[in-house]
Amino acid sequence: VNIPPNLLERVPPDRRAALAGVLAQDPRPSYQNDPGRVYGFGFAGLEVRFCVKDGTLTVVDIVQN
Repeated sequence: VNIPPNLLERVPPDRRAALAGVLAQDPRPSYQNDPGRVYGFGFAGLEVRFCVKDGTLTVVDIVQN
């Protein structure tokens, strides 16, 4: 899991470990495996957007929900 520091700062400090744990589980639908697709989900009032390429999940954006 790769969360750029500038995006991680948008997550409350007490929620960062939980977010990393959720992302480590790869929250994509099991039938999806498109490296060019950006996925998203709600987390603690935020929209977390990520992609997965070559087995590495990378957060590309975190915005207020």
